[in-house]
Amino acid sequence: MTQPTRRPALRPATALYVPALYVPALALLWAGGCATASSGKSEVRAAQPAVSADDNAAVPGQSACASATVTWPALPELDARIAERMEAGHLPGLSACIVRDGMVAWCGAYGVRSIDGGAPVRTDTPFVWASVSKLVTATAVMQLDRADALSLDDDIDAIIDTSVVHPRAPAAPIRPRAVLAHVGGIDDQYDAMEGYIAYDEAPPYSLAEVTERYFDPAGADYSASLNFVGGGPERRSRYSNMGYALLGRVVEVASGQGFADYTAEAIFQPLGMRNTSWRLEDFAVEDLAEPTAWRRGALVPQGHYTFSDYPNGGLRSSAHDMACFLGAAARGGALFGAELLPTEDLHAMMAPAFPALDPDQGLGWYYEDLGERDLWIGHSGGEEGVASDLFMRQDGSLGFVLVANGDWGDERAILDIEDAIIAAGEAL
Repeated sequence: MTQPTRRPALRPATALYVPALYVPALALLWAGGCATASSGKSEVRAAQPAVSADDNAAVPGQSACASATVTWPALPELDARIAERMEAGHLPGLSACIVRDGMVAWCGAYGVRSIDGGAPVRTDTPFVWASVSKLVTATAVMQLDRADALSLDDDIDAIIDTSVVHPRAPAAPIRPRAVLAHVGGIDDQYDAMEGYIAYDEAPPYSLAEVTERYFDPAGADYSASLNFVGGGPERRSRYSNMGYALLGRVVEVASGQGFADYTAEAIFQPLGMRNTSWRLEDFAVEDLAEPTAWRRGALVPQGHYTFSDYPNGGLRSSAHDMACFLGAAARGGALFGAELLPTEDLHAMMAPAFPALDPDQGLGWYYEDLGERDLWIGHSGGEEGVASDLFMRQDGSLGFVLVANGDWGDERAILDIEDAIIAAGEAL
């Protein structure tokens, strides 16, 4: 069995999909608000998800997620296209949902949870969501900022009890705002991170222990050259998994709760995300989709792995639950009475935080070219045997979630499935 590979890219072997010729126009846009890309694509703007006037209360006796879920239509042509491309992409199982104006308008489930005699995938089957998990972590940080339990501009070294100082710029603070936007000066040492993985059991270290091992100069996994980006904080953009593990520890200290407990109480339970948890022990293993990789012409099960640094990618959730999370974002931060964030805070998350360093990266959320005039906003994820996406148009009118217990591979098969889902969503 191979070890899960932590991927610095948002989709395997790629960076953001925004072609280089857009970047100067986007930088001008964020500086002056009026530039247009020469490619013919419209300019990126701060996403403004719609706030629905009827988003006031859940249906009596139902959760916010259930209230946001309509009767799903049969879409046989979409089903056939997904099945065809799953076979081409060597994807054992897949689940996806369409979100229209904050409502879960359709979900589908295909294939099997495990190639070793697994039951069929259902729309409530939990999968590993890999780096899409970072949107939940970012939401938790923003909630605590709103509650004045922390400030996005505090020095993390002063928030937690572990030393977190950039070795090349010790006087420069490492701020939550910068870490959320991947400009905190933190790098991923993959050899150390391999030691944070466990199979079929709880991970070996707590977040407090991981933070001490990785960031404290006396820690077992500390490296001034490998754990930090040259130049110091807020000097370069570098996608950082370990930065989000650090943010998970910030949430713990600021909230006085374990990270998994805080997010359950502040995000999953209010929305009614009933098939969602960071902890492997919260699930019956037979209910889970098992990560499965395509290796040397065969599908290879990867086991049910967990991470000590789990806020960066260890969330297990169903497509339906994640569609409800996206629905709350599409409605401006609240879903039928369950408010995750005030609208202005959500909009702030979606605006590029350090446009001179990365014009497409907000606080967790980032912009992606999905082949339309306007860029979409969301996040991708990839681990060994896992592929996931969660994206919506900037006005919240249409979005989708997709997760598979198979690799991105050459990615064309999954992108074709997403194109078909978007087209179907347009027609609903």
